[in-house]
Amino acid sequence: MALARSGTIHFKHVFTSERPGRITDYFDFDTKKSAQMGEGSYGHVYKGKDKNTGAMRAIKSINIDKVGDTKKLEAEIEVQQNLDHPNIVKLYEVFKDKQRYYLVMEICSGGELFDRIIAVSEETGAGFSERDAANYMTQILAAMRYLHSKNYAHRDIKPENFLLENSTPEAAIKVIDFGLAKKHYHGKDDPMKTKAGTPYYVAPEVLKGSYDEKCDIWSIGVVCYILLCGFPPFCGDNDNQILKAVKKGAFDFPSPEWDAISGKAKQFISNMLVLDPAARFSAEALLEDSWLKDTMSSAPVGTLNDKIGENLRKFSGMSKLKKVALTLIAQQLSDSRIDDLKNTFSVLDKNKDGTLTIKEITDGMLQHGLQMPADMAAALERVDTDGSGSIDYTEFIAATLEQSKYMKDEVMWSAFRVFDKDGDGKITREELRSVIANSGDDLARVDADVAAMIQDADTDKDGVISYDEFKAMMQKDT
Repeated sequence: MALARSGTIHFKHVFTSERPGRITDYFDFDTKKSAQMGEGSYGHVYKGKDKNTGAMRAIKSINIDKVGDTKKLEAEIEVQQNLDHPNIVKLYEVFKDKQRYYLVMEICSGGELFDRIIAVSEETGAGFSERDAANYMTQILAAMRYLHSKNYAHRDIKPENFLLENSTPEAAIKVIDFGLAKKHYHGKDDPMKTKAGTPYYVAPEVLKGSYDEKCDIWSIGVVCYILLCGFPPFCGDNDNQILKAVKKGAFDFPSPEWDAISGKAKQFISNMLVLDPAARFSAEALLEDSWLKDTMSSAPVGTLNDKIGENLRKFSGMSKLKKVALTLIAQQLSDSRIDDLKNTFSVLDKNKDGTLTIKEITDGMLQHGLQMPADMAAALERVDTDGSGSIDYTEFIAATLEQSKYMKDEVMWSAFRVFDKDGDGKITREELRSVIANSGDDLARVDADVAAMIQDADTDKDGVISYDEFKAMMQKDT
């Protein structure tokens, strides 16, 4: 954590460290087979309810014995902790006992994209409309552009690893399962060699044991093909036959299933299913494709709240502790509570890279006829609380969140509980330091900021922050 030149502290945005205690002390969840939301090779996913707030969560229970190498699991957790995108499922908390890890995640009640593909195929005898397929592709590629910009390859893209936020036709899509994800710096690291993935979707270069993040683009191309027609481009009676077809990379658009599908859609897929990864389009280039832009041009365009400038300026002047707390709350709130802000973020994010530049925000405000305060640029610098140089999704939500949405007991308590690591009802200096400090920080600077935060909220001067003091601090305006 460092002090920015504009006067704002920079702090880490990872609040999902392993929590002490048993998960059953905090969550009610039924482990019966009938209550399962999903199943994987290492465990199951259940629906859980936070005992204090009533919030519904998805709880992924992972059997440690089946994992074998827990370092891989911890690597998966670390990847997901560091991702902040509206189309990537959120990880809230981590628990561990002698037998299992428990990952408490955002709940997506709409099921897998795979199941929705099956349902549409059975209903229509074909695939999705080009409009619906383009909608899914825009979200998937936006998440992938963000993931690749953070130097991660997912390596297991398939319809089963996309969840729908809810059961409505327009539900947002979320990327899940980072068990095979790997940090990889394009052009710097040696090619990846592990043969990972699923036969229908795996890229041919993965089978050769030499590849980079473009393997994800091939897999997305297969998903897009299936979305539009209902069946995969590379088929066979068994895995060997499927993999043999993948290695050849030859596919077509057979009649009659593809007769009514536009040439632009076929070319869009062909730009992804290119045998040479160097010639294969990137997620960034695909998001600029004319098929996506033309097909999505009829999509409803959101508007910007006229309070956005005022809210951003208010946030820039808030106390240090309140900024940290609002950032934590922004991560915890379900999409249904912040749909308007999520839509605003999407409207402003013109290049779909999952972050906002100061120019994107100011241009967006001017285009929507909103008043631009003279000090707006300086205020926006102070909204960048992790010092990344741009405004991330959580930072934007935290800075534009209306007080009516966060001044609720269940929201306040959920946030307080993250700070109060030992659950004794008080936030100590040590607990606050562990939440905000990054490795390598100037400890003297960290301690000075922690002291300032305690002083700001500790009205009875006992050296700690009680829940009532925490709520009072959050009630204060700028």
